[in-house]
Amino acid sequence: MDKKAAMQRIIELTHSENWQEDKEIVAEVQKLGKSMWNEKPKRKTPRKIAIWHGDRILVTGTAEQLSEITGLSKNIIWDRAKNMDIDSKGRQFKYVEEKKWISLHNTVTSSSRKS
Repeated sequence: MDKKAAMQRIIELTHSENWQEDKEIVAEVQKLGKSMWNEKPKRKTPRKIAIWHGDRILVTGTAEQLSEITGLSKNIIWDRAKNMDIDSKGRQFKYVEEKKWISLHNTVTSSSRKS
């Protein structure tokens, strides 16, 4: 049940003034409320971010990894990736799609082996 349907059902159940006296209604409202507020999509793996300079990728990694490399906080990196901002040094932060990340990672590692 989505949030809108759950909210509609709660409204139906709580329309009378004495709904709190009926234990079954209270239990259902609590159950709906709990499920409604627990529906938060949680990302199990951190998203990958690439730092571009012009048309070249400087580095890729999670916000935490890039934070250690660049000295910027994770929140700044997330904000710049979300907005695709270009900073004063000409770096652009972009989220990398999961499928692209695998091929990009393979390309970067194979090109670094050639050096």
